[in-house]
Amino acid sequence: MDGVHLPTEVRRGAPPRGQRLTRAAVLDRAADLIAADGLARFSLRRLAQVLGVRPNALYNHVRSLDELLDAVTERFVRDLRLPTGELDWQEWIRAAARELRRQLGQRSGLTALALDRAGSTAAGPRLLGEFIDRLVAAGVDRSVAHLAWHTVLTVVVGSLEPERSATPAGEATFEAVLDLALTGIVQAAEEPPSAQVTALLAAHRLE
Repeated sequence: MDGVHLPTEVRRGAPPRGQRLTRAAVLDRAADLIAADGLARFSLRRLAQVLGVRPNALYNHVRSLDELLDAVTERFVRDLRLPTGELDWQEWIRAAARELRRQLGQRSGLTALALDRAGSTAAGPRLLGEFIDRLVAAGVDRSVAHLAWHTVLTVVVGSLEPERSATPAGEATFEAVLDLALTGIVQAAEEPPSAQVTALLAAHRLE
């Protein structure tokens, strides 16, 4: 016995009676739990309880906790969208920061997971590449575009942290910090990239 008490009634989140559990259902429910409660409180045992199955049943759909978390991250990051439309590159960065903040804020419990694991997924590099390519097409040096991504991500995630601790930074603070960050990005784009900025690009194998 695995020690998990299972009630006779199907738990909330389990598939309807007569339907088999699917990998998609496992990933959906895992994402919901992490989004609501945070990664620290998540476990396969808890997921199995919510789905109304024994923990061992999950291994029919994922090989390990790591594989599950990677798959949840892949799906979450894959659904993130950058803005479209004809904006100059400075305003596009601003729009991208706002849009990422909105999307990440909707499921802030998944943000830490995405930051930790997105680089090992296919979706993470795709999103990064889309951001960089948009700026490079506007004439920004590739290494500066890469630095701009990290700057935007730092501003966005930093603005979400206080919201999770029930002390909101607020839109005004976010916009002020974003303005300051954009000033630095524009200045960096007007000068030859420094050795440090170029080395950062090389370290991430994005040359």
